[in-house]
Amino acid sequence: MTRLSTGVMMVDWGQRRRRKALVREISPQFINALANYFGNGPTDLDLSKIAHANYVSALEQHGLEVTVLPPLEQFPDSCFVEDAAVVVNGAAVMCNLGHPKRAGEAETLRDELSKELKIINMPKGATLDGGDVIFFDGVFLIGQSSRTNKEGVEFLCSVCNERGFDTFVIEIPASTLHLSTICSSPAPKLLITAEGHLRPEQFEGLDAKIVWIPNKESYAANTIGFEDGSIIISDGYPETREIIDKLGFSITAIDMEHIRAADGSLTCLRIFYR
Repeated sequence: MTRLSTGVMMVDWGQRRRRKALVREISPQFINALANYFGNGPTDLDLSKIAHANYVSALEQHGLEVTVLPPLEQFPDSCFVEDAAVVVNGAAVMCNLGHPKRAGEAETLRDELSKELKIINMPKGATLDGGDVIFFDGVFLIGQSSRTNKEGVEFLCSVCNERGFDTFVIEIPASTLHLSTICSSPAPKLLITAEGHLRPEQFEGLDAKIVWIPNKESYAANTIGFEDGSIIISDGYPETREIIDKLGFSITAIDMEHIRAADGSLTCLRIFYR
């Protein structure tokens, strides 16, 4: 099977390696979750819970130790734990989430994350959703979006720099919610992104192979890759699946329809740490 010339299967995974994932079960109020980009809001709580359970199973099947936190009725969006904290080299930056209805979600993760990670608090006035952050080969890609303001970007940049990482800031257009909504890095030196949102020149300076997928399948740009060359993708996006298959990945596709309804993607549902 042909591999990317950038070496999907051969380059050093280094600090990309992870062994643990933190997730939270679907809230009983999930049907009231925010939605504006991919869906009009969840309509079936039971099917949403099944989708989440299948997602957790997929992570476990790929060798991750998954901690599942109980659901929170007061926070409809709280299954999207990625937004609440960013892990940077043994520390968890607790985010001031950018939508007022999600204020307080990060605090619900503090006790669990503090068991293994140093806690760093964001200053008042800075907002940042973890969905605007992608770790890429020693560089944190940080999106400035409707949810992540300049102060949030600057604070996270300072934390990353202090802990030995470079940062790369990308302006996020109004067509999408977060950077990770339309972009992911499933393997070293590889970025998958959807046409019609970001521009090629926005990636200039990165040592990256950029693979573009069709705009009509933008949701499928969010993926999770593993060192053994396997990848988790969302089911139902045939053109993207064909592109990813040609890259040489071993594909696991899961149904994310009911998670998508709340503008959630694969990476939104987890926080990875070692």
